[in-house]
Amino acid sequence: MRLSLTLLLLVILISAQAQKISGKIEGHNKGEMDIVLTMFGFDKLVKIGTLGSGGEFEIDLSSNPAETLSKEDFDVFISKLSYEFQYGCGNPDDFPEGEAQIARDAGFIALWANDTWAGSLIPVSDPNLQPWMEDNGYNDPIQASFYKVLLLTQDVELQKKCTNFDYYNDEDIEIEIEYDLHLKKGLNLIQYKLESIYKTDPDIRASFPTKVKMTNAGENPEIIWMATYFY
Repeated sequence: MRLSLTLLLLVILISAQAQKISGKIEGHNKGEMDIVLTMFGFDKLVKIGTLGSGGEFEIDLSSNPAETLSKEDFDVFISKLSYEFQYGCGNPDDFPEGEAQIARDAGFIALWANDTWAGSLIPVSDPNLQPWMEDNGYNDPIQASFYKVLLLTQDVELQKKCTNFDYYNDEDIEIEIEYDLHLKKGLNLIQYKLESIYKTDPDIRASFPTKVKMTNAGENPEIIWMATYFY
């Protein structure tokens, strides 16, 4: 299966409240597709937008998919807030807000066509971050941002700093984690800013972030969307 990449050259405008996104993928020739979230599995896709045959797309994150879940599905999919960030505190006691079952990482922003996962959208501030996003075991990150969708079942104000660790060359390397988030009930687009990178010997492992800050994406709306196709 051949993998092709298309860079979204248009800067996206994001509303901090409604979180509506529109733009165009230059060179898109794969036909019309739905833009979906896979956080509840492939039999419960959450449609958040459409991609036209000419590359124009629209995404709307103003809904609250948790409201449509049965109690059984809610118990399966909704978890502690602390578990649903890509980067968390090393000591669970540093994150008491994480005890409530109120969150779900939305996972991939998938392109869906002909009842098939046809590709993905990868929102970043610099296209050179994409290789690390796709495989952080072999590719080095850079000082840039990536973006993820997080589902909340209630509003949350989260300002916190803590530490975690990554293991390299027989020692624990400290990672600084900072949250500065105003999360609303429903879908939230979160910016993960990689502010510092630990350089490693590439023969041992890839480099990794040692300082990460999470903020609302509405505070920095200039996003480059990378499209990865699976055919």
